[in-house]
Amino acid sequence: MNILTKLNNIIEITLPIFVAMLSWKFIQNLELSQVQYIASTVSTVSGILFGFVMASITILASAKENKLIINTTKTKYLPNLVSRLNQTMGLLLLVCIVFLSSLFVKIDDMIFYNEVKLVSIIIVLGVFIFSLAVYKFVNVWYEFSKFASHM
Repeated sequence: MNILTKLNNIIEITLPIFVAMLSWKFIQNLELSQVQYIASTVSTVSGILFGFVMASITILASAKENKLIINTTKTKYLPNLVSRLNQTMGLLLLVCIVFLSSLFVKIDDMIFYNEVKLVSIIIVLGVFIFSLAVYKFVNVWYEFSKFASHM
């Protein structure tokens, strides 16, 4: 594992944690209308990114006869790329599920220790997963675009 891969792995975890921690200050005081707006917007963005990733997998699947696809399948590069694309799709789908579930929690119900609301915890979890998914999306999309340019 080279230094850039190690650095990428560190950033992949620390960046979403940092973003989630920063968002906590703002999220804990949200009203119902604000939660609904944020949840629906983030779910929509995640769904759109999910569609882009799914389209890229479809492009790879439809190009089975391409020499690049055949050769990179033999070297295991293509299965690794498809695996990373699938992981990104899974994270984006999880973001949609988490934020949509926050729409069904009553804002005043489910208060935990020190007035912490369940919906705040769900949204911070969603922010963490969304940050991770966007970081993975940017990395895998860059890699896919470089790969697809040679097809």
